[in-house]
Amino acid sequence: MGEMRQQAGEALARYDQAVISAGGSATVSVTPPPWDSPPGISIESATGTRAGTRLAVTFTGTPGPATERCGADYHAEAVESANAVVVIVIAQPHATNEVCTLAGYARTATLNLAQPLGQRVVLEARQGQPVPLTAE
Repeated sequence: MGEMRQQAGEALARYDQAVISAGGSATVSVTPPPWDSPPGISIESATGTRAGTRLAVTFTGTPGPATERCGADYHAEAVESANAVVVIVIAQPHATNEVCTLAGYARTATLNLAQPLGQRVVLEARQGQPVPLTAE
């Protein structure tokens, strides 16, 4: 988890620097990290309200819960800055060393932010790129 939190902090720093570099422009361009394939689960989208602190994220995961073979339970946490929120998704698998298909399934996790989302963007943790936000 420490590595994931560090990665999220670095993604926030890159985004915050991109906001400064944009100088008030509506277009913010974020440079992905220099590594090839950082660990973690990438979120694909988020659902919430600008005034709210509750956020639901979608991602690709296992077919079922951790009580089932090849399943996993998921929870998410946020690392926040004034400009963005990075969402880290944590998997708790059924068992290690199971032989499972490589098929992915749409899964969701819900988390609470420390403060309302406001005008902040939601970033996925692996590349630090913004994801679409759907208003509830």
